[in-house]
Amino acid sequence: MPGERPSLAETSHTEQALPDSPRHHDAPSMHRPLHDQHQQRRSRMPIKTTAPLALAAALFAAQGASAAVYSTTKVEALYGWDYEDTADAGFGIDNAEHAIFTVANATGWTYGDSFFFADFTNLDQGSASEQDHGSTHAEWNLRGNIGKATGLDLSVGPLTGLYLTGQLDIDRNASVRKTTHMAGLSADVAMPGFDFFKVYALYRDDETAEGSAMQYTAAWNAPFRLGGADFSFEGFIDVITEEGDLATQVLTQPQLVWHATEHLGVGLEYQYWENKFGLEHTDESLPQAMIRWTF
Repeated sequence: MPGERPSLAETSHTEQALPDSPRHHDAPSMHRPLHDQHQQRRSRMPIKTTAPLALAAALFAAQGASAAVYSTTKVEALYGWDYEDTADAGFGIDNAEHAIFTVANATGWTYGDSFFFADFTNLDQGSASEQDHGSTHAEWNLRGNIGKATGLDLSVGPLTGLYLTGQLDIDRNASVRKTTHMAGLSADVAMPGFDFFKVYALYRDDETAEGSAMQYTAAWNAPFRLGGADFSFEGFIDVITEEGDLATQVLTQPQLVWHATEHLGVGLEYQYWENKFGLEHTDESLPQAMIRWTF
């Protein structure tokens, strides 16, 4: 996280239709401080996360060669300033300015959906120091609709769909090469005025930290009209519990987007990050300008 219209099978190919999961759904792992490099000690896919991810993939495979119900792709450019570049402890952790290029795709089938995106940050940076190198962060999320796979009606109140979900987050930069594994449950929630509102409860294993954690996520998209123009309020919030020496984190990136045309969107994103990168008392709050093309 990591869309769709009110249900996974009901989306149009408009600019507003894309992602349920804005950038940096796993941003806490994007720019690991250099002093943590020694923590990269294992590369494995835990059974706890492998099985749900494989089962979700099997739900898609069950459809054979059937066409996707929808598939929407976007490219997005963002520029942000005043990023928190120094940890509370006094060492450098990031660049103060970010130029981010994102490619994302959301695809839905009868039995579930997938979401993929890749962020490319500051790739024009030189190599004066390791922290100045560009970075890549990618996420791939699969959801399998349990009700549709079993033929059972699992809707309860505002919950319109229950999913088994698995996710891989991949980080590559000058000091970190790692994959974070997640698996758990997701649900679609019917909310008045929202194209979609989704919630996740995920078991999370960061391979650079001892132990494991839980990640709780909500993602939304609410379109509205103002003065004859089309807008949307969209975004996500992650709450990640402690894992090893990483502190509890809260990351949210709400966006206000003006849809100038069916494909072109221009807007502003606000980022708030409590305990950035899992570093205690290292908080971030800043605006980011955004332009998006959806097709």
